[in-house]
Amino acid sequence: MVRLRSGYIGFGVLGALLALTGCAAPGVADTVERGAPDNVDIDPLSGKPAAAWIERGERFAIVTLGSSSCPPVATSISADGDDRIAVTFGPSPNDPCTADIAPTTHTFEVPEGVDPSGITIEVSYEEWPEVHQLTLE
Repeated sequence: MVRLRSGYIGFGVLGALLALTGCAAPGVADTVERGAPDNVDIDPLSGKPAAAWIERGERFAIVTLGSSSCPPVATSISADGDDRIAVTFGPSPNDPCTADIAPTTHTFEVPEGVDPSGITIEVSYEEWPEVHQLTLE
């Protein structure tokens, strides 16, 4: 009986670990964190993403808005010339999702070949036709 109980405990711990790792956002972003950096002004009612330098010329962040439990996932990043970057976001694999609006920060390295002195970032979503133009100066 004790063995059986410890077996169930082991499965419970394993299940909890799998659930936690399942919450990690897949995708091409270097990091994904809840909230927005201090230097980013974002209007939660607008639904529009924002961009800011994390390390000027090297790393930048895109802040998206959406469900705090199911933030969008960056599925691709590419250099579109020497002053443009395209980032596409797809839906979260998490389910169910909370019905709230919260910022999520996705960080990226500037792709090779892009001049960091003035960058336009085109943010698109796989499930929506709108494309947002963001500027890093």
